[in-house]
Amino acid sequence: MLKSLKQLLRTPVKAVLFFLLMTAATALLVLGANLWAQTQAQMDAVEKQFTTLGTVEQKPNRTQMRTGWDAADGAYYSEAEPVYDSVISADVLDFDGANYLKAPEKRPYYLADLQGLAVRDGGTALFYPVVEFTPAETAVPDHPIKVYVQRFLYPEAENQNNEYEIYVCDHWTENPAPLEAGKTYVAYTNVIVNHHENAKSSIEYALIAAERSTQCDAGGNLLESDRQTRTFDEVTAGFYETERGQYWLELSKALSMWDTTAPVLPVTDTALLPSFHDRTVYVREGRTFSAEDLENGAAVCLVSEEFARKNGLSIGDKVELPLYGVNEKDSPHRTFGDGSGLRTFSLLNAQNRTYTPFWTAKYEIIGTYYSVGTYGKPAGSIEMALNLFLIPANSVKADFAGNIVDSGPMQRATTSFQIPNGTIDDYIAAYNRNVPAEVRENLEITFDDNGYSQIIGGLLNMRYVAIILFAAGLLSALAILVLLLYFFIVKQKKRTAIERSLGMSKNQCRVSLVSGVVVLSAVAVILGTVCSSVLFDKVQTLDLTGQSEHTFSTEYSLWARDENAVETEDAATRAFWKSSFLQR
Repeated sequence: MLKSLKQLLRTPVKAVLFFLLMTAATALLVLGANLWAQTQAQMDAVEKQFTTLGTVEQKPNRTQMRTGWDAADGAYYSEAEPVYDSVISADVLDFDGANYLKAPEKRPYYLADLQGLAVRDGGTALFYPVVEFTPAETAVPDHPIKVYVQRFLYPEAENQNNEYEIYVCDHWTENPAPLEAGKTYVAYTNVIVNHHENAKSSIEYALIAAERSTQCDAGGNLLESDRQTRTFDEVTAGFYETERGQYWLELSKALSMWDTTAPVLPVTDTALLPSFHDRTVYVREGRTFSAEDLENGAAVCLVSEEFARKNGLSIGDKVELPLYGVNEKDSPHRTFGDGSGLRTFSLLNAQNRTYTPFWTAKYEIIGTYYSVGTYGKPAGSIEMALNLFLIPANSVKADFAGNIVDSGPMQRATTSFQIPNGTIDDYIAAYNRNVPAEVRENLEITFDDNGYSQIIGGLLNMRYVAIILFAAGLLSALAILVLLLYFFIVKQKKRTAIERSLGMSKNQCRVSLVSGVVVLSAVAVILGTVCSSVLFDKVQTLDLTGQSEHTFSTEYSLWARDENAVETEDAATRAFWKSSFLQR
């Protein structure tokens, strides 16, 4: 071997040149391989942890103006409201080439009457009372007039005092009927700030046209009902045994149900919920639904952390959910989002009676979820709400066709689907090919891949660089080996003849030719590998993914919430998102 090395050193320039070239080729080859392996691992992590969610909304065909009267201004006001010529079914999205991971679904939500549990944060009863009153004098209530309260039908109150004075106004009726002194009336009111001139009180009880049913049939058609237009009725002997009297009692009962009602959202997969998809809502204690829970319709549920705390509930406890209504129009957030109780539908059916439960079951709490926002309120959500229960959709095994409180078109908060990552363009192309233009112009599809497109684009850039380095190193190494063999072995015929004449065997001649080249190559490969490790660390600091174009702070990121929250996140997700190539 020493003799072979001495022979190589007789041509030092050539030997050093080949040594350096082999070192450089090895460094390129190993660096490219390392970058390629790392990038592929990151891409695999992205594929596992990122999902692409599509949401669907039907656009209104037009808007129309709805007018009303404002007694304080003495003028009409106008409000725009959307008009839909027809409701488009989610079935139109079932077309060739869609390649869904989870097909489009339009989610309704249920209403559960949870008497005995803390549901409302303060309630809204004081702002929408049903009150019996007697006018202090005969007058037309086109301005606030003084009346004496006889009693509140809603909210029910103890020690009702008929000397209690309030000011009522038929605020939204242009030419209201007079109220006569000495008579008793009942009305549904809204407590608002008094903007009338020469007001004698800071607030007024504005009379509201008695509530109309919003019940729909299974096809989404509004059922005919007794359309209520009167803002008050006179109370006489035996009034509450009449149909009109029964109406006011049922209305009061329906209003009281708002204060004990919690929304219940049936899910087929939490990944289809926008808030779970973007991780503004996540399970912090316990577990989420398993595939078996969802498929078999297990009687299990997820509840908000705040609801569980204020009701003293823990994992494993059971809560009875009497489901009495189904909303097929809006998401729970619209009405129950912040606890304000915005009433977008009625709890009276077409017969002006309150609904009765269509399904009652006890659900075991398997997990509590937390909403990223102020005090756990789902401020940034489009579908989540305070006190919202999540249950497997298959767990409700009853017909609710007679309990649909409202129905409407697809909305982003209610209709979603999932497709493979990176196939948005393919989906849009198939959508344009297979869905008629007159349908497409009335639908708006929005995709959210959590930044997958940008991240995978940067990783592809990195992989291209890695492949180029690997290919360059491999080709260089092969070329150098060929030249090395040519110059240091093939062209050594004279040297081999001399060695043979000196008595060396063929095997000894082979060892003499090859051993020096092998040692030279081995040292070059080792040195090249060491150099590639140094280069790999340096390359890690470069922006080969293109991520440095947008820098950001992680102070308010989901992984920076708190220790309990971080512990619940998937380890691979945290490792990926905290990896250096995203934080440059």
